[in-house]
Amino acid sequence: MIDAAAAPAPSLDPRPVDPAADAPPAKKPLATIVHGHTQETVALTEDEPTIERFSTFLADHGYEQETRIDPRLLDLLRTIAKKHEGTRIEIVSGYRSPKRNEVMRKKGRHVASHSQHTLGMAIDFRVEGLTVPKLAAEILQAKWQGGLGTYAGKRDRFVHVDTGPKRRWSGI
Repeated sequence: MIDAAAAPAPSLDPRPVDPAADAPPAKKPLATIVHGHTQETVALTEDEPTIERFSTFLADHGYEQETRIDPRLLDLLRTIAKKHEGTRIEIVSGYRSPKRNEVMRKKGRHVASHSQHTLGMAIDFRVEGLTVPKLAAEILQAKWQGGLGTYAGKRDRFVHVDTGPKRRWSGI
């Protein structure tokens, strides 16, 4: 026998129940971050990605290595994105394993032997619609205290930021 008192009462509302209806509205992305090597994208909001997700996003996928990225780099991207909502931010280089860094150095790429990239303390990136000098100026306006290198050549057009000592340079 079924106990009628224990059974839930049937709903009188004919509308289907939508569990997402009670969920808070999704936050509008400030920007879209695109990984230049994997073409993976991630929405940048006030809260997302988390630093854990960002670290995975910037992992050295070729050598299957990952490290925790310094959160100040993600904070800087958010600062820039707030001034250019809806833009595309392309990551040129994120975390590089020491092995990848050494391979690049031996191939004549202009990378430091003890790069901040190998510590999870640097990213190279560009922002859609901004020239390298304009992006660098905005980074300085944000009172960036780490390293800032500009690369505005024919082949490479990006800025390098790192959370190491404060220094400025212009690359090839």
